Amino acid sequence: MTRTDSRADLGRTAAASLGREAATLVRFVLVGLGNTAIGYGLILGGLRLGLGDYAANMAGFALGLPISYGLHRHLTFRARHRATRAEALRYGVAFLIAYAANLAVVAMGRAAGFDRSALVQGAAICTYAGVLFVLTRVTVFRARPAR
Repeated sequence: MTRTDSRADLGRTAAASLGREAATLVRFVLVGLGNTAIGYGLILGGLRLGLGDYAANMAGFALGLPISYGLHRHLTFRARHRATRAEALRYGVAFLIAYAANLAVVAMGRAAGFDRSALVQGAAICTYAGVLFVLTRVTVFRARPAR
């Protein structure tokens, strides 16, 4: 094998890996859209019922957490191994970190004078989703080498 052949093989391997990660990201977004629609609806419902920003936000996320884990485990990351408590715990920790980022956006929105704002809640959800994707991919459902 020549150096050119080995570089071409590395390029194909890298392109295939990038393609798999892009497909995972697309699945994450699609699953997340469905899950977010439910959670965002719960948040807006809570706001309409008179819950404050934080209580409405917490209710929406708390009710969506087990659904999110199951959908992402099976549909997004296509985990084939048996679920473990350690995996669920890592997902919970990733969720808490992403949720903290979400709350930071809500707090900044409120500090800027946007109390009970659907726009701020939407921005907070987008922040949560970005942080959750990175953390779940890196710490919970790690990419497996191609066989």
